[in-house]
Amino acid sequence: MLPAPSRLRTKEEVIKTFILLPLIEAHRILKGRADITSTTPENEITKKIVYNVKHMSTISYHIYGRHLIDVSYRPKEDFDEATITEPDIKFFIAEVCTVWIEAKRIYKDNSVSDYCGEEGLGRFLSGYYSRQDDDGGMIAYIQRGCISDIQSEIMDRVKIMDCIGLTENIGINASFLSVHKRIPTGNIKMYHLFFDFVNSN
Repeated sequence: MLPAPSRLRTKEEVIKTFILLPLIEAHRILKGRADITSTTPENEITKKIVYNVKHMSTISYHIYGRHLIDVSYRPKEDFDEATITEPDIKFFIAEVCTVWIEAKRIYKDNSVSDYCGEEGLGRFLSGYYSRQDDDGGMIAYIQRGCISDIQSEIMDRVKIMDCIGLTENIGINASFLSVHKRIPTGNIKMYHLFFDFVNSN
C-alpha cells in the first residue's frame, strides 16, 4: 500500500506517484481492452481514463478509503457545453497540490498544433488554466501516427514556448517535463504524457 501523499519528501514525488503513474496504469488498462479506435472522441477516452484511475489503479484506496485524493473529469464529472473551456482532469491531493490536466487527440495533420495551441498548452502558459498553481499537465491521446515522431515534434514546439527548461528523462516512458516563464503568475512546470492507442486498433 502506498504511503499518504504528505509523507513523500517532495511535491515532484507526489505528482509522479499519485498522478502520473496512476494515469499510466489507467492507459495500460484501457489499451489492453482494445476499445479505443482512431475516431473515439476525446471526452470518451478521458472518462474511461479517469474511471480506471479511480477504481483500478494503485491510488484507488486513497480516493475511496482514505479520502486523501479527489479525481474528476471536466470538473465534477460534467460534460456540459458550459464547461468546455475547463481542463479535462483535475487531481486534488490533500495538503500537497492541485494539478489540472488537459488532453488532446493526435488524430489528424494539425493535431500537434492543437496540443501546443491557444486551447491546449497555451491556456496554461497564459494563466487561463492553473493561474494559482505551479504545476500542470498535458496528455496526448495518439490515435494516428508514430509516438516517437509525435513526441519529438511536440518537444521541438514546446522548447520555443517561453520554455526555460526541458527534461526528457523523468523516469517514465513516453513523457517529458517542461518549465515555462509565465507572467504575472510565476513559472509553471508542465508534465507531458503520451498515450499510444494506435496499436490497440
